[in-house]
Amino acid sequence: MAYMKNLNILRTTVLQGDIMAENLIKKIDLAKWNKTHWYIFFSTSIGFFLWGIINTLGYAFFPTYQNIYYLIVIAAIPLLGDLLLTRISDKIIGRKKAYMITMGLYGFGSLIIVLDLLFIKGLMQMIVFLLGYGISMFGVEGEDPIGLALLAESTPIKYREKILVLSPNFENVGAAIAAIIALSIYFMKNSFIIMGISIAIMAIIGLIIAIILRLLMPESIRWLTTKGKIRDAEKEANKIALNQELSIKEKFSTSNIKLRNRFLFLTIWSLANYLTWSLMAFVLADFYFKGVSLIAVILWANLGASFAGFLTGLIIDKIDMRKYTFISFLAATISFLPILAYTLFNFKSLYLFYSLTFINLFSITMTWFVRTIYEPILFPTSNRAFYIGIVRGIAMTTYTISIYLTSSFPLWGFAIYGMGFQGLGLIASIYWIKRGEDVRYKSIDILSKIK
Repeated sequence: MAYMKNLNILRTTVLQGDIMAENLIKKIDLAKWNKTHWYIFFSTSIGFFLWGIINTLGYAFFPTYQNIYYLIVIAAIPLLGDLLLTRISDKIIGRKKAYMITMGLYGFGSLIIVLDLLFIKGLMQMIVFLLGYGISMFGVEGEDPIGLALLAESTPIKYREKILVLSPNFENVGAAIAAIIALSIYFMKNSFIIMGISIAIMAIIGLIIAIILRLLMPESIRWLTTKGKIRDAEKEANKIALNQELSIKEKFSTSNIKLRNRFLFLTIWSLANYLTWSLMAFVLADFYFKGVSLIAVILWANLGASFAGFLTGLIIDKIDMRKYTFISFLAATISFLPILAYTLFNFKSLYLFYSLTFINLFSITMTWFVRTIYEPILFPTSNRAFYIGIVRGIAMTTYTISIYLTSSFPLWGFAIYGMGFQGLGLIASIYWIKRGEDVRYKSIDILSKIK
């Protein structure tokens, strides 16, 4: 009798905990936007911004070393952060503490880069530069999936898709600003050294601002509830769910998409986007352009990407996500045709190529937002950051290999290559129209349920 009584008490306690967790999550989903949401938004945005400037630093330094293995190393390094830090975040320390670790990593890495460029010369400079860059990118790249997870878990459903576009877009903004800095000092003596130091110092300043914001922001309530920390979740919910959006109605539905199918589609879209975006925005410039034109290609590419982010942010909550997915991959596939024509007809105008690059990256970046929205929404909270990291890791590994394989491609070969991968994403998007989900105003706990 005593055993049964204790068992019933345990069941009642678990049930009460589940009900409390469900009520807390509903409060988060229907909360009015307030200053705490701004803390989260700007904190994640600074992280994405730093990713952009540090990533650009690595590719912009290629002319200094002119080594294909240098490109392979800077492409491969972020893989570790994607897999290791995300696992630790999901299983042990949550989102906020993980953010503190990542900040320390890219702050320390940026400091190494500054000291390296000031005091070390020759081959050792490249080795130490890659060490500092590697530490920075280990932190920054690991932070990306964690940031997407935090945004999806903490943003009210009224603003969720918009925020999952606008915050990651600061990655493009950061890359564009880094390219502007590089262009503005290009003709100075030791311009690459000055550029590296300037960008690294900017990263350190951004780090200081991020520390302040991250101390103010709450832990993910969804992550806390998955760990059974209901009391802690209640305390954090009081910071973020002060008032409710009474006019917003959550759409209830049962997701019929199995987890393995979600993983498959997200992996296809990640391959289509990652391989074409990075190759066209950075690697193509390093392979085929020199001097100021190299940096100009990187700038125009990231200006196109940034503009796509701001425009998509305005409309993303007004369109069925399945239709948006199809339109974005169709546009990205078609955007390679003008580049193919440019190469086949042997045009020589750099300004025409800059324009085509702007349009191409604008279109490719639209497919990137398919990923930044669907990846954190369709994966379960218990493994959300890690699953995002695995999807990115598969694409990143393939991308690293493709840098070596495409190093001997003619310019038209890049256009065919990009069109092929975007076409693969387009085929998947057609299937998704019939079988996928329009995720707007739906709880991620329903959409991400394991089946």
